[in-house]
Amino acid sequence: MILYPVTTSLLLALFLLLPLAVKWELDKAAALPAIALIGISTGLVLSPFAARWAPPAWIMLCVKAFLIVTTAMALLLWRFFRDPERPCEENGHTILSAADGKVIYVKRFESGEIPSSEKKGKSFSVGELVGNSLLPASGYLIGTSMTYLDVHVNRAPIEGKIRLLRRIKGHFLSLKNKDAVFRNERVATVIENEGLRIGVVQIASRLVRTIIPFVTEQAVIQQGQRIGKIRFGSQVDLIVPDSPKLKILVAPGDRLKAGISPIAHY
Repeated sequence: MILYPVTTSLLLALFLLLPLAVKWELDKAAALPAIALIGISTGLVLSPFAARWAPPAWIMLCVKAFLIVTTAMALLLWRFFRDPERPCEENGHTILSAADGKVIYVKRFESGEIPSSEKKGKSFSVGELVGNSLLPASGYLIGTSMTYLDVHVNRAPIEGKIRLLRRIKGHFLSLKNKDAVFRNERVATVIENEGLRIGVVQIASRLVRTIIPFVTEQAVIQQGQRIGKIRFGSQVDLIVPDSPKLKILVAPGDRLKAGISPIAHY
């Protein structure tokens, strides 16, 4: 008796949520079990009510759809707004990830080149934010893509002083406008200590364009300290200077955690 409503709820959850998971590029290993659990749980919860009152099929379908979508949104918001404590063992010779997410590129730039961040086929010059005088002569640009399931609090990759904190406000554009990807809000933070200067470029979603800095210029911060938060789907790029003693430890496809995962040793 229970198998049929549970099966229909599972199929409905897959029909409603799977396209969104694909569109938002959510991690399949996390999204698929969550969708299945939401569908099965919805069927189990509603089965006793359906057996007792026997409402019309279309009403049950609407109720199931409402519960599935509401539960999924609540779970998504919980995942997004998490801000777990992460004890960081400071290491002066390690650069840590500034963001949770997946590495999408590791690009080397040579002397005289201005690195460009990329997102969904669009690009913009990092010099626009950081300023060419603060860019290293050569180095690496490491991009990390964040989905709605990732923690969106960003952390300092090294300890040091905030040399620069610069924001470019976003513009409201239709999501159908291809140029909207890089007309959204961006913030660049440059952190410097006695031996190293690192740039962190935060790129907000074109849908919800809000970046909240937690630090100010000239502030002295510790490695792994929270430096800001990006609202919803976003990207963080790290500008790392080149050095004979520097070794990049990540590659495209790697999963990272802010304040924990090492990006490079120097």
